[in-house]
Amino acid sequence: DSVTSNSFAYVIYKPAGWSILGGDKRNKKKDKSNETDQDGSSEGTAQKGEVAVKKPSKMKRVKAYDEEEDDFTFVEYNEADILAVLTPEEQAELIKEGGLNLSDDFADAAKGALARVGDDGFDDDENGFFDEMSNIKKKKSKRATSTSEQNNIPRLKATIESTSSVRPSIVSWLKKIKAEEGTPIKGGRNWVAMSGAVEVDDTGLVLLCPRDRTDALHVDRAAYVTVVGNGKKLASRSKLIKSIKNADGGEMADDSTATVDVQSRLRKGRDQDPVLTVGVTFPDGASTCAHAVLLCQDRLGEGIRGDPMGDPLDRRAARRLVHCQSMTVTSLVNLEEDPVVVDAGPSLPDDVAIYASRRSSAMYVKGSYLGRQAGLGKNGLTNAYREINGAADGYPGWIVDRYDKWLFVQQDEGSVSVRGPLPSLHDGYTAGVYYLPTKSDRSIMGTTDKVKPMLLEGQAAPESIPVLENGIQYLVNLGESFSTGIFLDQRMQRAWLAEHCTSETRLLNCFAHTGAFSVAAATAGASTVSLDLDKKWLDRIQPQMEANGIEWDGRHDCIYGDCFDWLARLAKRNEQFDIVILDPPSTSVGKKKRRWSVKHDMAELVALAAPLVKSEGVLWTTTNSASLKPEKFAKMCEKGLSDAGIPNAKLERVSPMPSDYPSIGTQPVTNLAWRIP
Repeated sequence: DSVTSNSFAYVIYKPAGWSILGGDKRNKKKDKSNETDQDGSSEGTAQKGEVAVKKPSKMKRVKAYDEEEDDFTFVEYNEADILAVLTPEEQAELIKEGGLNLSDDFADAAKGALARVGDDGFDDDENGFFDEMSNIKKKKSKRATSTSEQNNIPRLKATIESTSSVRPSIVSWLKKIKAEEGTPIKGGRNWVAMSGAVEVDDTGLVLLCPRDRTDALHVDRAAYVTVVGNGKKLASRSKLIKSIKNADGGEMADDSTATVDVQSRLRKGRDQDPVLTVGVTFPDGASTCAHAVLLCQDRLGEGIRGDPMGDPLDRRAARRLVHCQSMTVTSLVNLEEDPVVVDAGPSLPDDVAIYASRRSSAMYVKGSYLGRQAGLGKNGLTNAYREINGAADGYPGWIVDRYDKWLFVQQDEGSVSVRGPLPSLHDGYTAGVYYLPTKSDRSIMGTTDKVKPMLLEGQAAPESIPVLENGIQYLVNLGESFSTGIFLDQRMQRAWLAEHCTSETRLLNCFAHTGAFSVAAATAGASTVSLDLDKKWLDRIQPQMEANGIEWDGRHDCIYGDCFDWLARLAKRNEQFDIVILDPPSTSVGKKKRRWSVKHDMAELVALAAPLVKSEGVLWTTTNSASLKPEKFAKMCEKGLSDAGIPNAKLERVSPMPSDYPSIGTQPVTNLAWRIP
């Protein structure tokens, strides 16, 4: 064959979160300074503030009633043209009422009202039109009415896209690389992923081949590393088989010849949640990560950790932990060529290494502990994360967080707790270590005792330490109290806000603490309202905004007060938000000295907050109550939504804790995002 773009196949290392072809076709984010085409992203990292949003169509179409013809017709209009002829006062009044919002129902109501007009041309019932509208609405919907609808508040439409932003694409990346080399290739659906890490959340090697040349290749061998142990929660076998059959790998591997090798076992302190590191090898034919999942389930009777198909609520890792480690491929066209052997290298992804490499490298290397060395330890955009997470990392009661060059150590009181490892102060990565004795139940910390962190060794930290998380700067304090000012386990949620918010987004952050969620959203242009009962924490929001170049102007506000009280007040003001965040403490005492707890009062809190969310907006509900199972928490949220008259809200996203927070059993933090219709 002459050398063309279809003459070569490629074995490529794919990180988690990358798709093969770029995922669903979505609208591109409209940047205020320029238009950016994200489909061809070559680096696979979302630029801060980039997000797919719906572009409103300029021309709209609505049904109208023609009295002379006694028939319906359709009229096209441009909302901007209508607004242009209104006075500023009329425009403000219209916006206050929810915008123009012309509906086909108006035509039906007009016909019904005109039918009752007398011979003198006047309607005896001045409210006939509105009565007719009410009758139409009653006939069209029998669903429960939300609080905002009961109060006749028009529900505005949110600007938050209902699907995730465009994912980085392996094909787009390869196409750009080859173009820069002077050997351009085709893009799009010219390519198929034949073998390896073919699904979005899988990592490791993937074989990319021109769609019409799959019969010219043969996969001689593929090896995978998996983390098995998901609380006996298995993925649907039929769905796995369907996924395998839908793969474009040509001749598929024979499972009967595959091998499953248990490489390590973690049992100490994990009686109810043992974890195995398992190697899976397919010696002949194409295979995928789904093959490895199915084989482990069939032969070991246990699921892959973090597999959302096993349990979408009880997620024990941020993704299913499967990694394609090596692959051997032979050309069936050029038989004289030797097989191509590709190895992903000895380093495993952090989320896999945290379990798989425990025996061989359970120590600090270049300032970072096991499972943080390959990713977080080398990430120039993030220098604040958890180094050791207690028993799940092998050291019960011993927690170590990194804040740039300072470590913050928490050690539980009691005989079970052990002193774990710390890095050397002379390693060039660590300047000082702070120490705080803690209680196993952190929800009561700070309520009765006034214990403060102490400098254990090294240099004292400045009053405010600037730290980076995904390129955003936050200010923390290590010597003031048990709380440093940022909850590192919410890193993924803050990244979501920074990626999906726009200048049109309005966010309400309840139980805001020092406003880390607000800061993340504001870096993408969102306006924010931060609500908390402690003014001391709210006072730390403005300096963090300014540290990121965000002006503290009318787009950002802080409310000092009780969340229950203020949610009701905001509803009376007809306030609405694109995103409302509920991240309450497990238990607390409100302004009126009322004892509050997630276990008993979450439904009430959700019922108060849900009506403040715009149509198609998002309500975030979060709990760090380790004793509250995700299933029960979800049911409490559902009850609150139902009580608010929104029973058909959709649970859109379950966000597990990041990889530096491994768990024994169910993760202690549950994050649920609800899409409000």
